[in-house]
Amino acid sequence: MTLKELQDQILEAALEVHKNMGLGFQQSAYSQALAVELDLRKIDYERRKNIKLSYKGSVAGEYTLEFVVDGKIIVMVKADEPIDDADESKMRSFLKATKLPLGMILDFGKETLEIKNVMR
Repeated sequence: MTLKELQDQILEAALEVHKNMGLGFQQSAYSQALAVELDLRKIDYERRKNIKLSYKGSVAGEYTLEFVVDGKIIVMVKADEPIDDADESKMRSFLKATKLPLGMILDFGKETLEIKNVMR
């Protein structure tokens, strides 16, 4: 599956979750629902993937990524606060650390699902 096809599959899964759940739930509920939807669509992903940020051979920090889909796309789920510059910066840092090409920030906390794609 190409990166674009995978991105489209994630978007379709997220839209399905948003349509069926609606507004008002915590981020963790949307995250769990997205995992169910990805499973139903047989899309490979890792959930709560731990990564280490290295600096000159030492570990400078450890982070947990919500989803890494098919080893290609990092997915961040939001529901409480709007997507902001800090989220985009954080995603860019994750992409740099993992060397993955694309990150998707999904905001389920709005009437219309908001998606922000971030390229490395």
